[in-house]
Amino acid sequence: MPIRGILYEATAAPAPATTSLAGNHDADFVVIGAGYTGLTAAIHAASWGVKTIVLEAQGPGFGGSGRNHGHCVPILGFINAKSAVERLGQERGQRFTGMLVNSGKTVFSLIEKYGIDCEAAPTGALQLAHSPATVDQQKRQYEAYAKLGIEGVWLDRDKAVAMTGSEAFHGGWMHPDGGHLNPLAYARGLARAAIGEGAEIYTGSPAISLTREGDAWRVTCPSGTVRARRVGIATNAYTDRLLPPLGQSYFIMTSYALASEPLDPAIRRKILPGNQSLGDTRPDVRYLRFDKDNRMIVGGLVETIRGRNVGWTEGHMRKRFAAAFPELAGVKWGWYWSGKLAINMDRQPHLYNPAEGLYALVGYSGRGVPTATALGEVLGEAGTGVPAADLPMEIAEVRRLLPAPLLSAMVPRFRGPINRIRSIRG
Repeated sequence: MPIRGILYEATAAPAPATTSLAGNHDADFVVIGAGYTGLTAAIHAASWGVKTIVLEAQGPGFGGSGRNHGHCVPILGFINAKSAVERLGQERGQRFTGMLVNSGKTVFSLIEKYGIDCEAAPTGALQLAHSPATVDQQKRQYEAYAKLGIEGVWLDRDKAVAMTGSEAFHGGWMHPDGGHLNPLAYARGLARAAIGEGAEIYTGSPAISLTREGDAWRVTCPSGTVRARRVGIATNAYTDRLLPPLGQSYFIMTSYALASEPLDPAIRRKILPGNQSLGDTRPDVRYLRFDKDNRMIVGGLVETIRGRNVGWTEGHMRKRFAAAFPELAGVKWGWYWSGKLAINMDRQPHLYNPAEGLYALVGYSGRGVPTATALGEVLGEAGTGVPAADLPMEIAEVRRLLPAPLLSAMVPRFRGPINRIRSIRG
């Protein structure tokens, strides 16, 4: 059977009915980009009675929000409560840390509140040691999150084997607030929620230009304009040339995903019987999950060959996961797709406020499902008129990352091979 495109387009509920922008409109807040950040921002602002318009070049979840692997893993290396308080002050710093720490709860709470049909599985996220040497690394992570109030579950080797069905893991922990979902269905559900709160969403309406007019901004699309006092840009890796140098402030990596044909139920019952998402400590990390039809979804970052040559990648990933789960030696792949990631040099998301009433939030470095959802609320608060100094996130300066083109070209070429060597040694 020939390989097909994005699995979620075949399994997600249809997007809500929308039209393209036509004519001239006025709003209090205009959001550019209908991914997790933009839609969460729109939900928040509209629920406070702010007239909100969302402009999307394609459809809800077209970019990274609808192309990722569907893991909701609220584990972020840049969470540092002490440093956040030092930068933002006690109240703002604690709130920022809390938003990130509780980002998994935020995702599944929104799903429950708005009745989003997206295969939500709040079953936990397994973070497992791939070797005896990395067990202590996971123990430190488990203890760090315990200090932040996360009551994780520590797993010795026997428990890790029982929860995965594989002898390849040596222990680790389970983040109780993690899990997985159908990411495109989630984005489309957020769009319905935003409309339900009173926001207007216009699709097929790329923002061509952004100009200042007195105390407001005018966003121009091919067939219409929106004039608003506040603008939130939430286009992330798909920003392009809208607001230079925003689209050149990060470098780009591309992730790929493979989904199998539905597995035999007998095999499926042996692998991840509790239906958690799984990731390990390899620098060349192995992660997988299953959808509601027992399709296994795996992936990684596109390199020179892996992720680019589909046939080669199919064979490579089959061997890679069969090493941990021998039952998968004959797995058949049915779906392949890819999407872009925006990577800031410090691997932290950045909130920008380059002019009065103008905000942008970009750079999730591959942790977009929980992070973009939680921090979208910050952009939404900005849209309600909360001053930048009172937002629970510091304002960064937009700067062109001069080596961005070089990094975008070279990091994918060398990162994978280096990490594979490190994985063997570790």
